Amino acid sequence: MDNRIMNENPNNSPKMLHHFDELDVDLRRLLMLLWRRKWVVMGIVVVTVAVAAIISSLLPTRYTAQSLVMIESESINPKGIELQNFMSEMRLDTALVLSEVEVLKSRETARRVIMRLNMMAEDETSSQSLMTTPAENETEFKSLSVYRTEMTSDENPVLSDKMNRAIAVFQNNLAVKPVPGSYVIQISYTSGDPQRAALVANIVMDVYMEQRLEEKFLATQKVTNWLDNRLTALREQVRQSEKAVEDYRSRNNLIEGARFEMTAQQLSELNTQLVLAKSKRAEALARLNDTEGYVANSGVADASPDVLNARYIQDLKRSETELLQQKADLSSRYGPKHPTIIKINAELADLRSTLRRETQQVADAVRAEYEVADARVEELQKALAEMQGQKRVENKAMIDLRELTREAESNRLIFDNFLETYKRSDQREQLEEPEARVLSYASVPEDPSYPNKPLIISLAAAISLFLGIAFVLILEKLDNAFRSASQLEQRTGYPCFGLIPAADSSVTKHGIADYIIKKPSSAVAESIRTLRMVLNLRSGNDEASRPRVVTVTSSLPAEGKTTISAWLGRVAAKSGEKVIVIDCDLRRPNLHRVMKMSNEKTLVDYLTGDMKLNQVVNKDDPSGAHIICARAVANSALDLISSEKMRKLIKSLKETYDLVILDTPAALAVSDARILASESDFTLYIVEWDKTPREVVTTGVKQFSDFGYENLAFVLSGVDVRRHARYGYGDTAYYYGRYREYYQE
Repeated sequence: MDNRIMNENPNNSPKMLHHFDELDVDLRRLLMLLWRRKWVVMGIVVVTVAVAAIISSLLPTRYTAQSLVMIESESINPKGIELQNFMSEMRLDTALVLSEVEVLKSRETARRVIMRLNMMAEDETSSQSLMTTPAENETEFKSLSVYRTEMTSDENPVLSDKMNRAIAVFQNNLAVKPVPGSYVIQISYTSGDPQRAALVANIVMDVYMEQRLEEKFLATQKVTNWLDNRLTALREQVRQSEKAVEDYRSRNNLIEGARFEMTAQQLSELNTQLVLAKSKRAEALARLNDTEGYVANSGVADASPDVLNARYIQDLKRSETELLQQKADLSSRYGPKHPTIIKINAELADLRSTLRRETQQVADAVRAEYEVADARVEELQKALAEMQGQKRVENKAMIDLRELTREAESNRLIFDNFLETYKRSDQREQLEEPEARVLSYASVPEDPSYPNKPLIISLAAAISLFLGIAFVLILEKLDNAFRSASQLEQRTGYPCFGLIPAADSSVTKHGIADYIIKKPSSAVAESIRTLRMVLNLRSGNDEASRPRVVTVTSSLPAEGKTTISAWLGRVAAKSGEKVIVIDCDLRRPNLHRVMKMSNEKTLVDYLTGDMKLNQVVNKDDPSGAHIICARAVANSALDLISSEKMRKLIKSLKETYDLVILDTPAALAVSDARILASESDFTLYIVEWDKTPREVVTTGVKQFSDFGYENLAFVLSGVDVRRHARYGYGDTAYYYGRYREYYQE
């Protein structure tokens, strides 16, 4: 069931889950970083907040008083009047409220308030009391109607300059803003005197109410005057339009009713007669075509009905038939020149001549009938066209008449509406109150509005916290050492096989190599065993390809490479492997000191041919590992390390031992490590935790990669597991620090 859910939910894909895991790790590392540097952050916050508190205490104290006024719903339509084609019905919206805000902030409002309070004679920044108390001013303002100032600032240049300065100070201390989602406007005034702040805020609101009352009165006057003029014009317009209707009707003799019905009836009758006439003409034409066809074919074709129906022609046709029968009977007995035959032919010729003549007469009669029918059709078409033309003229006249009538009716309706509006405009009761309402007068503020010490201190704390975090991140970015495996891997592109904790100094002072022996269950011993396991697992299940010759080096001296070489050799030997550790540093040998051995018989002696191999090999009794020490021969070190005998030695030891460890000099100091690495299966590059500069490691690794050597991995040495656990990098050393109870230090 769980698998099904995972498959059905795309958000639960492995990729998405991996992303969330990375995000969680990054967040945790950030928090751990801030915890490590908490004193830096706290110091910045404390100093910043203290400075902000001092500055806020030195700022001058200011008080802000607020009053509220609400715009009524009909404020844009004085007297509630609805005027067609003049004033449209509008609803109160945000644009209107913002317009009223600008009125409250205007110079005219400021001038009236200043004149009312005589603020030009006073310094607004001082805390002097006004000549009158707020209660006295409030009583005075409520008793006023429409306030009009007789003297303007433009009449006196000195007064103008003082007024401009007073307006600037006033507007700087005044704040007017709408309350979101309402028709309420908030009026705020700030002053060093709380009583002055409340008084001015209330006077601003009263002056605004007076302005609204004035505007309403003036608007009403304008509307009334406009209505008077408009009604006069509309009255004359109605009269002219109604007169135009009557004149047009009379001029065109337009009497609706019987006349137009008669015209329509005549048109219908003419259409009926025309249809009948066309039918008769078509019938006559068909008869004419049949008759003329019979005449043209000399009676060979089928006769037309008119020919067949002629009695005389029928008699002639019967006589013709009889003569033809007699001729046929006599032709069988007589020849063509027989008198009887000749007589019959002569009679037939006469008969046929008569028949053609009579047939032609029938055709002429039919043609005459057709011509009569055709003339009737033309006559009716002409009469219909004349009647239709007359009908169109009458229709146009009626259309024009109806248009004039509608115009007259529209003018009358407009006039009636304006007349009703004019009557309503006489109701002056609505002008007694401005279309704005005071919601609340300002009261004397008890607490100062500036400086807002809690807000200033809160902002200072927030900003300083942000700056502290940014500073810590910058410090972390500028940190030039490695503290985690991921940092090494991301920087170099090579894997990190292990993190070796720092050994307990109480034990290491008596011999650091013995730490593994004395503390087999320590985190150090466990990390070395893990390192050996990683090396073995690198080849998988292929025993033949398992790394047997391992070079150990570092960027700089004293990074722990010799100690790790000794530890790795002892751990591998204790696990049953045949191990040999060789000190290949022929300039600054140190393996004999770490292992507490004599270096009288060394690798140098073997390479120079002074001793055999078995003479220079020492046995480490605690572990069973074999050790080859070295002595300093700086002048010939490189020649010995790169010699053919050294290569054969490594090859021979590889066949004899399960693990050959080559402890080499620092990679940046000499080229010995690179030479020996080419003869080894793998190279462990030691980096001291939180000390070795990153660019140094990068430079050292580049020396190997430039030669195409890729069998390299890092080991972080001297890890402070407690600090590392606080850092929260999440690698093996983190768990060494988090779960110390698993190890015996």
